[in-house]
Amino acid sequence: MIFVRLLLYLFVALALAQPLAAQTSPPPAPRLGAAAADSGAVLVFNNWYLPSYQAGTAARADTTGALLSLFRKRRYAGFLYTIPFIVGVSLALPISSTDSQGRQQVASEAISPPLGSVILGATVVGFIVHANRFNKSHLITIDRAYAAGQPIPARYRRLLNDRHFAEAAVLRESIAQQRAREQVGAGPAR
Repeated sequence: MIFVRLLLYLFVALALAQPLAAQTSPPPAPRLGAAAADSGAVLVFNNWYLPSYQAGTAARADTTGALLSLFRKRRYAGFLYTIPFIVGVSLALPISSTDSQGRQQVASEAISPPLGSVILGATVVGFIVHANRFNKSHLITIDRAYAAGQPIPARYRRLLNDRHFAEAAVLRESIAQQRAREQVGAGPAR
């Protein structure tokens, strides 16, 4: 029982702390005299920055935008770990129910504490691995290496697909429209 509560507290703490800790620092300032990979970056969401991109030829895809799309989708998919977590808690802890008269009744024992504990442990470990694989520092490292001419690591390149590039194009277009609106609104004062 204490083990299960400890796992519950650990999972909640990781769920709250890990994404916030990974997303709080702004991108480093570009060096003087050199065009850094994130110079011209724009804030997209939760302090995640989208590096600048100049559409040169049709063959050159917006890979940095597609990577941001991939990481964003995978980070949001981390919420799916709540499903096995709920199953593990319901197996490991006694279940309470309320009857029609409002009285709460607690079961004398859990359904299967050993199985529930295993599911809880596997869920916590899986969530930590998932959150670590798709954190902000990995994205920044990959973007900088890609801007320096190194290929994207195979484990991320394999996950990129047309949807990520399409979402990057939509994101770039919306940023361009926003900048155009800001320039029109900041026109010369009369």
